[in-house]
Amino acid sequence: MTRVLTGALAVPIVVGIVLYGSPTLFFLLVALVVAGAAREYFEMIALTGIEGFPWLGQIMSFLLLLGFFLNPGLVLVWGALAPPVLFATWLLHEKNVKVALDQIAYTLLGVVYVGGLGGYYLLIRDSGDGAHLVLFLLTVIWLGDIAAYYGGRTFGRRPLAETVSPRKTLEGAAAGLFGSFLGGLVGNFVFLPEISIVHCLLAAIICGIIGQFGDLAESLLKRHTGVKDSGNLLPGHGGILDRIDSLLFAGPAFYCYLRFLL
Repeated sequence: MTRVLTGALAVPIVVGIVLYGSPTLFFLLVALVVAGAAREYFEMIALTGIEGFPWLGQIMSFLLLLGFFLNPGLVLVWGALAPPVLFATWLLHEKNVKVALDQIAYTLLGVVYVGGLGGYYLLIRDSGDGAHLVLFLLTVIWLGDIAAYYGGRTFGRRPLAETVSPRKTLEGAAAGLFGSFLGGLVGNFVFLPEISIVHCLLAAIICGIIGQFGDLAESLLKRHTGVKDSGNLLPGHGGILDRIDSLLFAGPAFYCYLRFLL
């Protein structure tokens, strides 16, 4: 019930901003979500004994998102400046060369993982019928996540990737894929009736599969750092990163589908 109530409060806010908010308001929503997820990422990484550069990571994540928002070409400039900035930061503030590469690599990974992948939602929102495209993808991933959760709890028997996440099952993954398929049907009818149902269902299946890899990727991160949830900000759901892990992987996949196949 806690899980349901949290979703009932959060979903209308997100949908309202996506559908009726200005581009700037949507950017601020994405930036806020990315900031929360990045904080959780760096807190988890710190549990391994490698601090990274959390404040610099937050700033770099925001600048990366700003590049996506203002002009995607600026992302290339960001990519050219990020490695030397990280190295210079280490050189000025740290002394232990044995963890230097870990600190730099963990920070860069976190920024690209959360800010870089999250930035694709700004590109999707800015293309064509952007608001409906975003809502279509949210429907696909949310229904897939719900189906995987309850399908796995009810029918789960065989582990999907036991070394990464012992509780995830093949049955849950199959249920999640079916949920994403239904999300494609619903999304086509409600948000994208002008697009062929074949394209909608194919995009839903592709994003559903890749979204599950995103879920497993975050499970690997939690397994590595020894935590059950990325945080506790969302009652019944865990942290922000727990809720957007599938979306982070699915967003770039959906953008590429729109860009190259539509």
